[in-house]
Amino acid sequence: MKVRSYIGLLSAGSLGGALIVGIVGWLILSGINQSNRELEQESRNSGDSSSEYLDAHAFLSATRGCFEAFEIYPQNFTGIFGVVRDRIVLAKEGLNLLSTKYAASYSEKNIRVLAAGIRELEVAVSLMEKAVKADANKRETLIQSAEKNYQDARETLSQNLNTLESGAELRMFKSKQSMEQRLLALRDEESANILMFFFVSGLYLILVGSLAMVTYKSFASPIRKLEAAAKSSVDHNKPFNLRESGPYEIRSVTKRLRGLIGGLETRVKKRTAALQKSNNQLKQEMQQRMELETQLVHAQKMEAVGQLASGIAHEINSPSQFANDNVLFLKDATDGFIKKLNQSPDAPDEGEIEFFKENAPEAVEQAAEGISRITTIVKSMKNFAYRDAESAKRNNDLNQAIRSTVVVATNEWKYHAELDLRLQEDLPMVPCNIGEINQVVLNLIVNGAHAIRDRLSEGQKGNLVVTTQHYPDAQCVVIAIADNGGGIPPKVQERIFEPFFTTKEVGVGTGQGLAIAHNVIVKSHEGQIWFDSKEGVGTTFYIKLPMIQAKME
Repeated sequence: MKVRSYIGLLSAGSLGGALIVGIVGWLILSGINQSNRELEQESRNSGDSSSEYLDAHAFLSATRGCFEAFEIYPQNFTGIFGVVRDRIVLAKEGLNLLSTKYAASYSEKNIRVLAAGIRELEVAVSLMEKAVKADANKRETLIQSAEKNYQDARETLSQNLNTLESGAELRMFKSKQSMEQRLLALRDEESANILMFFFVSGLYLILVGSLAMVTYKSFASPIRKLEAAAKSSVDHNKPFNLRESGPYEIRSVTKRLRGLIGGLETRVKKRTAALQKSNNQLKQEMQQRMELETQLVHAQKMEAVGQLASGIAHEINSPSQFANDNVLFLKDATDGFIKKLNQSPDAPDEGEIEFFKENAPEAVEQAAEGISRITTIVKSMKNFAYRDAESAKRNNDLNQAIRSTVVVATNEWKYHAELDLRLQEDLPMVPCNIGEINQVVLNLIVNGAHAIRDRLSEGQKGNLVVTTQHYPDAQCVVIAIADNGGGIPPKVQERIFEPFFTTKEVGVGTGQGLAIAHNVIVKSHEGQIWFDSKEGVGTTFYIKLPMIQAKME
């Protein structure tokens, strides 16, 4: 298999795994949104049941108030009949409201029975009023008859009212029970989604680890052995007996170098002094390159692997191409040496041969360096993903985490802003879940870069400033992330941490970044997050983390 095929498989594996993680995340988010909509509908139904219960209770109170009036007011109070008639009017209005607004819950038969009972009560009250106003010799007889009619109407109506009240309470209970069941189902669904996401992330970690192992065995190990064998033959005049392994180009170079070095032993001895000097220079350059590579590795640690997969693939592609170019140069050099030995007509001249001899060892070094850089990047991806999976709060170097996050987000801000890190040098270790804090800082840096991009014209750059400060008296550490973007409009500042709320266009933002940040800082870390924004000037977000957690996991 050729180098290009290895590079293609490596890139396809990285992008494919990231795509799968992204799709799973999108499906989980869609499922949560659907469950929230269903829960909202259930909540509205519960609200309707509560309204129905209140209206039914108002009707019951008005109707039973007619009975209570006769019990409260004195029997010789002539104004009692006016009070009762007013309450009967209220009862009729309440019954009419139930029959029109909640027809599905109350049958026409039940409404008719209640209406008939109210009419009987109204007739009985009218008879009692007439009996009170009748002649003295007939009053006693009429009052007894009217009271009997009233007691019969009251008993019948009370039974119907009790039946109505029981039905309303039953519907209210069922509505609350349905709401509670829906909440339990939603929690179960969220737990299943979280397990699914961690499962897919674990598979992606396995994929990344496998790619790292394949990269090392396919590229780094053969080139390292080739470099060692070539150096041993050139510097120490030892036989070149390396076994062919690795991609096609590396095996071809190994084979041709074996034949070339065997025929050039005499010339190698004559050039030993010059090559020794060249090797010393190469060692110094290699040491400088290794030091620079170490700094770059520390500056390019990656996080949010699923979201920044395209940037990761780009970082891998550059050293891969770098290694491929050097291997192709070695192949051309080997072809030239063979043609020179065979005295072919198209063999290179002495100047070209000299150029090949001086630069071939360096090309081997550079190719090995490129493949080593690929291995380092893939291993860093694995380390960062594992750290994100940690849920315990431990003492962590917050400054180093912020530096790593800034590097991860480089492709998001470097075209729009100049970023200034003002980190307190003697900042103590902070107890926190460093993966969650990195995600919050990443979201705020990306938001700041986007705000600057939306405000300034193309080609201009704004300023991003990230600061850390320890306050011993308050036992806390504060992270400040400031930008000179367009600021947050005052009319939306109160809603900035609401889930699904975003000021970006449809399809650009999900409205989850700041909501997640608020949840992580306030609920998970018992800290605080707030901001200071002026429209047209910029925004500064502050994150306060306590140095003492209530419960260290």
